[in-house]
Amino acid sequence: MCSEILEPKYPTSTNTKTIVPTIPHDIIDEILDHLATDSDVSGSLFPSTFASLRACALVSKAWVQSCQRHLFHIVDFTSKNADRWPKTFPVPEESPAHRVRNLRVRIGGIGCVPENLFEFTQWFSNTEKISLIGYGGAPPLRRPSLWRLPQSVTTLFVNTDAINLAQVRDVMVQLPNLDSLTLSGTLAATDRKELPGIGTAVRGRFGGKLILYSEDDCKDVVNMLLEIPSGLHFTEAWIYYQREHLLSTIRLVEAFGRTLVKLSQRVASQGKPRHFS
Repeated sequence: MCSEILEPKYPTSTNTKTIVPTIPHDIIDEILDHLATDSDVSGSLFPSTFASLRACALVSKAWVQSCQRHLFHIVDFTSKNADRWPKTFPVPEESPAHRVRNLRVRIGGIGCVPENLFEFTQWFSNTEKISLIGYGGAPPLRRPSLWRLPQSVTTLFVNTDAINLAQVRDVMVQLPNLDSLTLSGTLAATDRKELPGIGTAVRGRFGGKLILYSEDDCKDVVNMLLEIPSGLHFTEAWIYYQREHLLSTIRLVEAFGRTLVKLSQRVASQGKPRHFS
């Protein structure tokens, strides 16, 4: 009796499929949102967080847009980086400018941007807040009426001596959706010839928050706001002023009508500020 040894038979060819696990996009967004929660008091990302998000952007193309949403949420322009943006993104339509929500520009002092920066700021089409900052040390910018600002802006923050009140008006004219306004510090001296009717060309909703902080005569600022044709509908106001300017601020508050819900005032009397709400 003989036994037959059966040799195992192997297939001549194999079809191997590699299954790559995928992470749902909403989970990716959750991860990146968690990374982006590490922010400092000014809202900018910590350097370590910024590096982490940049590394995540290299994982795959699917991660790029979600990372850019955080990486470009806030953009600060100074003299050191103002020329990098157009060089890095020569085609405006393909740049991440539409992801920027908070645009901060140093227009005065050390690090002041060149004025040609404002030739391409219109591409930041979804920006919600623009801040103009900087004091002393450099010649002030002269032509805000020629700037091209995104009309999507709803919040304007001004804390600089690089422009005067008439030029602030020229900025506000370009922001038809302006809702909240902060005018802080010392505005450069304004030619009195420019003041009559200074607020008549300004548009906006002005139904958000007003912050007015000035140790100088605020009468001109108040007059500009009172001349806005659409009126003032702020729901919240924070006002700091010298005691001798009390009547001007009373006129301003009265103009809010019935829309004002919260009012905080800080009065400086003989060098001693007094706060009341």
